[in-house]
Amino acid sequence: MKAFLRITKAIFFLFILFTASCKTQKRAENTKPLTNDENGRLDFKSGRVLSTKMKQNEFKYVYLTTKFSITADIDSQINSFDVTLRAKKDSVIWVSISPALGIEAARVLITSDSVKFMNKLNKTYFKGDYAYISKLFNTELDFNMLESLLVGNSISFYDEDEKLKSSKDEGKYMLSTIKKRKLRKVLDRNEPVNELIQRIWLIDNTFKISKISINDLSTNRTFEALYENFQSLDSLIFPYSLKFNITAQKNIKMKINYNKVSRGKPESFPFNIPAKYDPIKK
Repeated sequence: MKAFLRITKAIFFLFILFTASCKTQKRAENTKPLTNDENGRLDFKSGRVLSTKMKQNEFKYVYLTTKFSITADIDSQINSFDVTLRAKKDSVIWVSISPALGIEAARVLITSDSVKFMNKLNKTYFKGDYAYISKLFNTELDFNMLESLLVGNSISFYDEDEKLKSSKDEGKYMLSTIKKRKLRKVLDRNEPVNELIQRIWLIDNTFKISKISINDLSTNRTFEALYENFQSLDSLIFPYSLKFNITAQKNIKMKINYNKVSRGKPESFPFNIPAKYDPIKK
């Protein structure tokens, strides 16, 4: 039980920090790569063009219902469990967490302005806003960021496309917040930077995100998201395998494998805290 309590807190931390029923699935069809010569080199595309194509090919939904298994490695302590997730775009994310035995042990409800967590094992709960959570974990929270990470859409710290620089890396397009030449100098020499370095790798023929990397050199914190096993779903492309790696106060590695994904309307987002539950002290 203690191990599961630690892991549910760690999952809650991850959700906060960076922050169809069973339909037939088939692998997304590969199209001819976008190349400009017989050697298969990628066409040059500006940051604005890549950003536009990335947005056009995002996974879009109003409602989302999923089931997935997750393996979490928190400072070399490894645990696995099952998760049911329901969401309404730009509104609410509801999560039910169960260990291997299948009995629900924790529930999370996240909205654009609040976070609620209920631990059914020790009969405790947490209710708070983003201001408190931001102060607790020393990070700026963003509901839209969490939404995007879970389905492989882009997360951005900038509103202007001109701030995203385009380049090519390992057979993929790459968008970054610093020019590639300067980026290499910064990473090699560990030069001080007053802003986060964000990089996004795009698959050349679908413009889907295969990797997101965020480096905060001032605090030596890093975040990495990897997306794989792309399959078609309702004429869209969805990544059924996700990996999150975080290096901060805790080293966190998580693997998510989606089993069921539906864009149909979920039944509900129940979150009723029993009167006998005790609040988690802030």
